[in-house]
Amino acid sequence: MKKKVQKVVAFIVIMFSAILVFSIVSYSPEYMYRILRYRESDVNDYNIFPERTIASSANPYYYEEKAMALEDKLISYTYNGEIHEKELKKFLEDTQTTSFIIIHNDKIVFEQYYNEHSRDSINTSFSSVKSIVSLLIGIAIDEGYIENEKQSIAEYIHEFKGTPFADITIEDLLMMRSKIRYKEGYLWFGDDAKTYYMPNLRELAINDIKIDTDYEEGKFHYNNFHPLLLGIILERSTNQSVSSFLEGKLWQKLGTEYNASWSLDSNDSGFEKMESGLNFRTIDFAKIGSMLLHMGKWNGEEIISEDWIIKSTFAKFPLNQQEYKNSLLEDIGVGYKYMWYSFENKRGGYDYFAAGKYEQYLYISPDNNIVIVRNGIEAGNVDWWAAVLEDITNIVVEFQD
Repeated sequence: MKKKVQKVVAFIVIMFSAILVFSIVSYSPEYMYRILRYRESDVNDYNIFPERTIASSANPYYYEEKAMALEDKLISYTYNGEIHEKELKKFLEDTQTTSFIIIHNDKIVFEQYYNEHSRDSINTSFSSVKSIVSLLIGIAIDEGYIENEKQSIAEYIHEFKGTPFADITIEDLLMMRSKIRYKEGYLWFGDDAKTYYMPNLRELAINDIKIDTDYEEGKFHYNNFHPLLLGIILERSTNQSVSSFLEGKLWQKLGTEYNASWSLDSNDSGFEKMESGLNFRTIDFAKIGSMLLHMGKWNGEEIISEDWIIKSTFAKFPLNQQEYKNSLLEDIGVGYKYMWYSFENKRGGYDYFAAGKYEQYLYISPDNNIVIVRNGIEAGNVDWWAAVLEDITNIVVEFQD
């Protein structure tokens, strides 16, 4: 019996070693090092990647403050389907929230930091940056760098001319509805891992993507290759780095107080981690929401056209649930349009938001003139943060009344 166990263990060790050797040969040493060293992505990953600085505004905008006593308000939320209640302060602390800001009528009504964070602590976007990428595409269209979102991606990525990828449009990428194959997974052969840790994301996006022959036209399928391709389009159409374009066309115009940064795939490649890597202070991220509430105008100038905001931030309601079948949005009443999520709120209007891993949120309620930003270390044992943020929005409105 003992010898049999030893043989099984030896076989497992040999197979694991063979797989590891094959992987090291098949993938770059830097990629395999990152996978083995860092494994699951983390909110402090801005420390492990090189970065490109995004300079703050020379004329910062400072919100007027009109504090509301909200910390003792009861918050209802669900976890594993069970309803719980906590006071707001306790709820935010326990859910590993790092920063929580509420802007109402262009005034800060609540700004608190938890879990050893402060106003000048760095937070990272994870996938909420995809919504910012959408804004950059809109600005590029407004200013004539890109003709329109209906264009083939091959118009800007010439390597795709004469291939099946030429049938894919910029809009397909923004909508997460393309026939580009995407296999989820954080093991080294999964596309989640590749799009996060690969040291040359341009090469990955152009040379390694494949067509999904089973894709059903019009189906929503979340795909991290899409923002990479949009980043390449932005680079090539504007003839500058994505960080530089963000800095000049958005970040500085918002009146930001702090420098931001965008994590890069590597020093050699120097390409922004388009799917996840914007690093910022929460107070500055809130200004993006305020600009959107003002339909693209902020701090004395138009930053992006009203037309793009209307076009990009709200899905078509009522939703066609067939589009979302077998996806992360199936049957939850949330739509996806140009990298923004939206849903019908309890007051009969529509709220929308950007969202990233560990529940990084930029939440916007146009009818109530409210912006909420939540950053955190973890998701915090909450089933659906958007529902919590909607309830907090209603508490603010009732408090004001």
